[in-house]
Amino acid sequence: MSVGAPILTEAAAAADASEITPGLALGADVAGRSFDAARWVALASVGNVVLSFGVFLVLARLIGPAEFGMVAIAAVFIDILQIVARCGLPDAVVQRADYDEAFAATAFWVMLAAGTLWAAALIALSGPIAWMFDLPELRPVLCALSACFVITAAGAIHEARLQRSFGFRKLALRALGANILGGAAALALATSGYGVWSLVVQRLVAATATTLLTWAASRWIPARRLDLAAARTQIAFGSRVFCTYLLLVASIRSQEVIAAYFLSAADVGYLRLAWRCIDLVSQVAVIPLTTVGLTTYARLQDQPAELAATFYDFTAASAFLAVPAFFGMAAVAPTLIPFLFGDQWHDAAPVLRMLAFLAPEFVATSMLWMIFTALGQTGTALRLAGVQFALGAVAAVLTAPLGLATLAVGHVVRAYLFSPVIVAKVGGLVPVGNRHLARVLLPVTACAAVMAGLVLLIQGPIHDVLGDRLGLFAAVAIGVLAYAGLAQVLMRDTLRTALGFFLRRSA
Repeated sequence: MSVGAPILTEAAAAADASEITPGLALGADVAGRSFDAARWVALASVGNVVLSFGVFLVLARLIGPAEFGMVAIAAVFIDILQIVARCGLPDAVVQRADYDEAFAATAFWVMLAAGTLWAAALIALSGPIAWMFDLPELRPVLCALSACFVITAAGAIHEARLQRSFGFRKLALRALGANILGGAAALALATSGYGVWSLVVQRLVAATATTLLTWAASRWIPARRLDLAAARTQIAFGSRVFCTYLLLVASIRSQEVIAAYFLSAADVGYLRLAWRCIDLVSQVAVIPLTTVGLTTYARLQDQPAELAATFYDFTAASAFLAVPAFFGMAAVAPTLIPFLFGDQWHDAAPVLRMLAFLAPEFVATSMLWMIFTALGQTGTALRLAGVQFALGAVAAVLTAPLGLATLAVGHVVRAYLFSPVIVAKVGGLVPVGNRHLARVLLPVTACAAVMAGLVLLIQGPIHDVLGDRLGLFAAVAIGVLAYAGLAQVLMRDTLRTALGFFLRRSA
């Protein structure tokens, strides 16, 4: 797929116009502008998925589960601390109603300083962390990856300025270019026998390319000034935002830490691979809309009814693709996992099957959290994220000793018990409710469940006749056709909303 030289449509022209200034987009149809932006993200996401998943397939055959698990353990600390290093400052720049150059420049210098401090902190802590997991080889990995803090901080405010103006076309192409460079570096090193370091270099190259390409797209040079009053405002707002994000990421990634303690590095590798498959779907069906969510919700913060309607549209469009993909992937997991990654990964299939049940909840909550930030309700979001993290940690500690699949079940149960609370809290700010959300998600979930049940029933006989490989392709094709037929008959409104994601143009 070529997205490097796209045909200039009306939407692309509008996007180019909106990128001239860092202010919020001025179009009257904010939802339409958001869908246009999300389509650019989706197009690049498809390219990224093809590239990154192709690289992942090759690396999975060259690098064993234990090495993947070690990098996954390191990535837990990197991902969590990188959220801390961001300090919530890019979100403060995006959410701010009136753009201020001094405000943005201050955010840049504060972020750069924070990134440097956290890089030094991780280097200092690398020894104790490696000792805690009894993995001496983890220390140099953590030291090398600590550079990601400084690299990412240097481009985060440039990225926020582009987001404010709905400049997602440039951001999407930037991500695609960075992915190409990182994947090429990883493959070159892996085929030369560098093992775990190919994964480390992949992450460093991708981070560096992302920042450099963001600088090129933004063409903004921050002023050499620090507004202390603005810094205090940013830190007050951003601290609650980054703590919320930190807890949300920790709710998932802490499972890997707990699994590493109770189980083994290989089990962590299986868990990471299962989440990698979930990420594969979300890159195409969920992330394009969550990426534009904060900018869109912030633009509609004084129009609660419009904001709620946009949330439901985002959820319906995302669920239409994501839920059947999750359920279908679960149905064919025992054949799909070995086919894609090799027989050594077959133990990841039961974990993937469990996590796939998250699909409706995953879509809805992914669209919900940015509403709190857009409306300035960061304290409420922080309290909810704290409770969610605590419940998830307790569930993981109780279930991990019983095995990896049980750990995944515990996470799914916790998610469905707590998500209605999040919806109810959002409902106190905008007209969003659990019943309406259930009505949006139920048709998609029911059709996807019927499709997955059909695939489960027919794939055994099909494999007996065609073999595993051709049988897998045939089962997937039958599932796609079955879901398309059910959608046409039972949920035409949802089908129109989802198609609007791809076909709609801004006014």
